Amino acid sequence: MEKKVTLGLCVKNGSRVVKTAFESISIQDYPHNLMKLVIVDNGSTDDTLSLISDFAQKTDIPILITSSKGKGLAATRQIALDYAEGDYILWVDDDLVLNKDYVRNQICFMEKNDKVGAARGFYNNFSNESVLDILDFLFLLQPKKINYIGTGGSIFRLKALKKVGGFDTKIRGAGEDIDISLRIMKSGWILATNTSARLHNRQLKTLKVLWKKNLGYGYANHFLYQKHKDLQIILRFFPPFTLLSGTKMAGKVYKLVGMRKVFVIPVINFFIISAQGLGFIRAQMDGYGPSFT
Repeated sequence: MEKKVTLGLCVKNGSRVVKTAFESISIQDYPHNLMKLVIVDNGSTDDTLSLISDFAQKTDIPILITSSKGKGLAATRQIALDYAEGDYILWVDDDLVLNKDYVRNQICFMEKNDKVGAARGFYNNFSNESVLDILDFLFLLQPKKINYIGTGGSIFRLKALKKVGGFDTKIRGAGEDIDISLRIMKSGWILATNTSARLHNRQLKTLKVLWKKNLGYGYANHFLYQKHKDLQIILRFFPPFTLLSGTKMAGKVYKLVGMRKVFVIPVINFFIISAQGLGFIRAQMDGYGPSFT
């Protein structure tokens, strides 16, 4: 028996890429009457809302559109969760491109693995056009145990999310995915990767974008460390650890793809960790944490 699933699309100023996400949703071969699309806008100021309205008039998928009024990503995801129906919610970010069997593959995977609380897909946008494209190859390094998963493209059991109380709406920026992952694991569920569910993203890759994004991740890590006291969150800022981890990643990727260009990974990794470290320091100075928000 096929299960009902909610697709959660949280978006802010995504007019450049959100049409691609709409197309990915529209072509899914899973029965459209068993899907519910919940779109939550997080205070867009571009053409995103008009694009959403246009899509809503064309799609045959049941759709609900609402707004978080710019309260942040965690609050936006929680609103989507509040409107979710069925057994699962699958998060579709505005820059994601899903294979047409993506929803079906994710649901089949969850039905076969009843101890899995959430499962991510497998990114297959491997390119060799620029040095920064090398970062995509890091996804080939699948750890035996996953400590957290990003929400984009991931499917979650609704009962697993509700068991831990949903998303922490005190989180203002990034980090809601790591926080919910840690809490789901602590409640007894397993996190997994479904390698048969393929997707890729259309993220703009420049040093400026990479720096800004990781400043935000570092800022979020301060909140997460204050809340979970997980040393893995701050060990990455220790220079020897940064150098060692970057070198090990490069060596493993080289064995898989055989490209010498991958040995720039330690340099890029140092750049990323530097941005995250600065973000962490800024959060400390701002007093950003569970007890301060």
